[in-house]
Amino acid sequence: MKAFGYDHNGASDVFEEYDVPTPTISDDQILIQTKAFNLNNFEKSMRAGEYKATTRQVIPGRDVAGVVAKLGADVTGFQIGDRVVAHGHGAYAEYPYATAARTVKIPEGVSFAEAAGIVTPGITAYKAVYYFGEVKAGQTVVVRGASGGVGSLAAQLAINLGATVIGIGASKNEAYVKSLGVDEYVSYNKQDPGLVLANRADVVINSALNGADSDSDARIVKEKGIITTVGGDEPLSNKQFQFKPIMPTKAISDAEALTALLKLMADKKLLIRIGYQLPFTVAGVIQGHELLSKKHDGRIIVTTDAE
Repeated sequence: MKAFGYDHNGASDVFEEYDVPTPTISDDQILIQTKAFNLNNFEKSMRAGEYKATTRQVIPGRDVAGVVAKLGADVTGFQIGDRVVAHGHGAYAEYPYATAARTVKIPEGVSFAEAAGIVTPGITAYKAVYYFGEVKAGQTVVVRGASGGVGSLAAQLAINLGATVIGIGASKNEAYVKSLGVDEYVSYNKQDPGLVLANRADVVINSALNGADSDSDARIVKEKGIITTVGGDEPLSNKQFQFKPIMPTKAISDAEALTALLKLMADKKLLIRIGYQLPFTVAGVIQGHELLSKKHDGRIIVTTDAE
């Protein structure tokens, strides 16, 4: 099968097209024929060697949407040809695989590109809102990085729960974030969010890159409120609050999160911004990773429809 990967670290052009064997799946797994896959910053960092050096051939990717090509012996609830999305393995290929527990059917009205794009940012946003943030109707929720993949989804999820949502981001993204239904928007390049929003948030969700400006979160959150963040640094403050880094948890399964997200998408209550749809070629993958390394708006999707 065709696959895109690398055997050493470097810039985007380390990617090559490989002809590799189609994966052999175990009894609890599903083989998926790829229609679209999503590119994430983690994959960019792995490719660049920011975590550890690559010493073998790597076919990256977790977020894949396509059709069921083969079912493991113990898999139930799926049929060959079903439209599915998964938090899987080896997504940069014609035939990635995933466990059935991390695979869900795509409802009508949701495209393969939309489904692939929702996986990693959507699961993160869902757990931030429902588990770490414990968001409830009537609360005030401040989302930092509200125009980004995680932040835009977290804002919409909180709105759907009946919260008052305030977004923080650059002024150039104000119109987009307001179009999602937030009640208020603060441009950090024009105002100091810590001053404007002091002691207003029951929950702060910091989805900015590396949890930027975390000390300001402590000024924004109410006494005994919650700060949950994609970063790891607890703000310096004498105020009492719960600090909850967003991290992997089994309290909410990937399938539970994806099922809820896709239902909201099918009901037109959750939107994802797709900025780029690139061809299913090594050139498309290289272009996608070049975009990951720059400021970009919206998800970067490689799709067979763009070939």
